[in-house]
Amino acid sequence: MVLNAAAPAVDLEEPSPPRPPFATVWVLLLAALSGAFLAIPTLRYNYFGDELYFVAAGAHRSLTYADQGVLIPLIAHLADSIAPGSAPLLRLPAVLMMMGAVVISAAVAHELGGSRTAQLVAALAYGVSPLAATQAVQLSTFSFDATLQAAIIWLMIRWIRTREDRLLIALGIVAAIDLQVKWFIPTILLCLAGGVLVAGPREVLWRRALWQSVAIFAVSALPALWWQNEHGWPALAMSKVIGAEQDAAGGGPLWCMPQMIGLCGLLGGLLAGWAFWCLATQRWLRPYLFMLVASALLVIVVLVGHGRPYYTAGFLPVLFGIGAASLPYSVNDRGGRLLRMVAGPVVVLSLAIIAILLVTLPQPPSRAHGAIRDQAGFSTRTMVYGSSGWSELTAKVADAYRELPEAQRPKVIVAQNYWQAAALQNFGRDYDLPPVYSPNRGFGYFGPPPSDSGPVLYVGLDSAESTLQRQFASVTVLSHLNVPNGFPGVNNDISISICRGPVHPWAELWPDMMDLRLPLGI
Repeated sequence: MVLNAAAPAVDLEEPSPPRPPFATVWVLLLAALSGAFLAIPTLRYNYFGDELYFVAAGAHRSLTYADQGVLIPLIAHLADSIAPGSAPLLRLPAVLMMMGAVVISAAVAHELGGSRTAQLVAALAYGVSPLAATQAVQLSTFSFDATLQAAIIWLMIRWIRTREDRLLIALGIVAAIDLQVKWFIPTILLCLAGGVLVAGPREVLWRRALWQSVAIFAVSALPALWWQNEHGWPALAMSKVIGAEQDAAGGGPLWCMPQMIGLCGLLGGLLAGWAFWCLATQRWLRPYLFMLVASALLVIVVLVGHGRPYYTAGFLPVLFGIGAASLPYSVNDRGGRLLRMVAGPVVVLSLAIIAILLVTLPQPPSRAHGAIRDQAGFSTRTMVYGSSGWSELTAKVADAYRELPEAQRPKVIVAQNYWQAAALQNFGRDYDLPPVYSPNRGFGYFGPPPSDSGPVLYVGLDSAESTLQRQFASVTVLSHLNVPNGFPGVNNDISISICRGPVHPWAELWPDMMDLRLPLGI
């Protein structure tokens, strides 16, 4: 295969058959059905730790955060303000973004001249994929990032067909919004730029609108860059932490690739594979060959960087659309007849797989057996049974707090990990608990307790006591929380202590306590 670096522009002057209309009603209906069904697990899963953190972070206004942009915490804070304690409402934006990705899949097929059938095939592939189920089940940076990435690539594909430079401006605006969600978007843009440099169309590089778009994106990055510089660039350190977590929970790069493929589902996986083949071999897709190169670059970056498998998610709606638009639907050729033979079983199996996931997940936590020994077990337990233990943790801390004489009750709580802190801040409202602090991950950048706070109620792993003895003049363990088959760091292996006399002022002690790693004791 020879990549044509100077891929020709789509010639709009040559006569071409009328473009099939966009199947607006059917695509929106399919997106709505996908949203309705994939929202079912949001009613059953307990809060995930990061969701609680987003709510807590939204209450601490900032230009940006140590581990992500400002948009998701703001949305979480708004949702919690409208309906405090409502996990389904908190997750509604994630469901809507998943529905948006369904529409984008169809829109890509439409841009490539795909029929209404092709558009619906692309939309269906995304709507029944494990990726869509994962995207909709919780509010996360990934929920927004995947759809915004797909929108960026769709705008690029549409520009190639129409050469309307306003689309490049829109691309810059969407990228700027995505930067307020997750800082992975510069990597995506670099992969796309690499694809254009290698496979074309290079003409876009000389468009004034593109550089205006770059300027929009650069200006939007300035607040985050300033904040990161002021705080020692924690985002760079977080990339190493995430890599270590992915290796421990997901098996490292060796197992990352199968997980990427698994997110596609059966129908989506076949369409993505077909899209790669057609991009490499079909002349009519040559203007879009940059997608093949960009996809390869992104996979390499994720594997080498020990990234998470869903980092490639934004490319999947586009690949589904390309694959669907490239299928031979005519019954007058061999390919079309073969397609009709296999289409039914593939669709039925894809629907069956997603239906099984919807019916069986999450399992009741009472069915979980055996202690969690490692990160992989923690991740699997969370996926199958959901998170649990927040109420037990909060109640146990509240009991320890209330059992102290009123005059001796600490004015602040310090939690060892940010999930604990977020849970105590959110659920502690019902127990009138004092303000909560944590030196862990993004929570640590919210600042230390006040210098005159006095004794603190410390919540952390049993193993943290030896470290506390070096940091405080006196450490008294008040109680323990050990729920059989519970989550380490949440409702298992937990000690609640009162710590008096920090050996240094909080302003000096806090930086030494701060840690971007999630301490779970496993």
